[in-house]
Amino acid sequence: MKRTYTDQEMIRILKQELVIPDKVDQGMQDAYKKLGIKRSGKISFARKHRMWHVLAAAAVIAAGSSIVVVAANKFLSANLVKEKDSVAYELAIDRGQTAHKIEVTPTYIPAGYELGAENTPYAGKWHNQETGGTLVISSMNAAELDEQIRLGNAKQLTHGMKEKNLVEELELNGTKAALFMPDSAFVDSTEERLDMMLFNEDEGYLVTIYNSSLPKDEVMKIARGLDIQVLDSTVSYKTDAEINSILAEQEASQKQLQAEMAPHALAENNFFSVGTELKVPFLPAEDGTKPEDIRYTVESVEVKDRLPASEYPAENFHDYDGEMAAWLNEDGTLKPHERYKYTLNPDGSESGDPVVETVNSKFVVVNMKLKNNNEVNQFGDDVMVCPLIEYLTVDGNAYSKSYTKEYRRANEDYHLQIDGFPVYFDKMYNTEGTKRAKSFHFVPMQPGEELEYTLVYVVDEDRLDNAFFHFYSGYGGWPVPEGGNEFVYVKVQQ
Repeated sequence: MKRTYTDQEMIRILKQELVIPDKVDQGMQDAYKKLGIKRSGKISFARKHRMWHVLAAAAVIAAGSSIVVVAANKFLSANLVKEKDSVAYELAIDRGQTAHKIEVTPTYIPAGYELGAENTPYAGKWHNQETGGTLVISSMNAAELDEQIRLGNAKQLTHGMKEKNLVEELELNGTKAALFMPDSAFVDSTEERLDMMLFNEDEGYLVTIYNSSLPKDEVMKIARGLDIQVLDSTVSYKTDAEINSILAEQEASQKQLQAEMAPHALAENNFFSVGTELKVPFLPAEDGTKPEDIRYTVESVEVKDRLPASEYPAENFHDYDGEMAAWLNEDGTLKPHERYKYTLNPDGSESGDPVVETVNSKFVVVNMKLKNNNEVNQFGDDVMVCPLIEYLTVDGNAYSKSYTKEYRRANEDYHLQIDGFPVYFDKMYNTEGTKRAKSFHFVPMQPGEELEYTLVYVVDEDRLDNAFFHFYSGYGGWPVPEGGNEFVYVKVQQ
């Protein structure tokens, strides 16, 4: 498809370093001298087919176009602004210029990194199996950048980090670049992660390199080796009507999310005592399909300082050597660990920086009885054996549920309270390989079968009074009977 160039685009093309025959290059040098332009930048062999467009552009500009006015206008303006202790890019796109698709191909990838296959967690990413490192290279053309700017997402798009996270501003092949070092997710992490953002103000695009563990020299080699093609294919800018429609949808979604994340008051029929058989609290679907009828009974709950090895053998832990052993004192009690505490706004969002707290934990031992009360297993034989530990908001004798977490782990190798799952289960049916993880939470059961078993959880001691066993948490979507109990809880500390 033939592409038409504006004067501004012609100037940009002439400023690039072109791969051309010597005789043609001499003619181009003459054009540059007339224009007073020194060539910089780099162009790949894949763009040789555009050479005759370039020669025509040189002839037109040399004949008398206004160079001063055109050179003053940038396709993309990317200015790093410091506000208080934060830094972010202010971006602006000149929509008078045509947006083109871009194609980014890395010519250098560090040893050990392989591109993830489709339908895998690493699809579209490079992953190092040995080190666990991940590398992502993303791009946005002028139209995509313009959309994010007009939606008010520019600061989030360009990190919006603290000033201390900005490592260096630099220029690579005529492209404005910045290196950022995001804060570690853990207080004891030894890895330093570097991300790079590359803004080409002449061509109007952004390329970002995200990586989990590579050093600066490797990130620089990746950036210098990027083959970035500005294609002939054009991209339309969003109209004002389209932007307004997206903004309205975002506002509606945000309000809905805030309503869902806000605390929900719980009724008395959401809470049950030890020894009570818990039944499915849902109605059949409109098509008559019934949820699984699995009955749980909490036989007893006990909070303990330590677990004697004679009663709680290591093989029944989820991962004794890899997860549990490092957090045990010689006397079997749990070592203190660190956590982040977040300040929450009324809508459930977080504000400010988290506070690091050092806390002690306890073991919570629960003896359970489970019955498969189905006449027929409609959804397979696997039955979930473990309720989740969930923390409710306490206000006197009233409890409410919030979907926003106030605490997160701050130690990189601490996994004892991830997602509220237990650390110990004494009736695993398969203890080999990858099947072990599944059998730690599920067991195969036929209709009418019963199972008695013991689970152990870890709970921070200052949160015991807020901790509850949450049952039927995976039954979302089933209709609730009028006046029914959508949530089923048993208090941990009786």
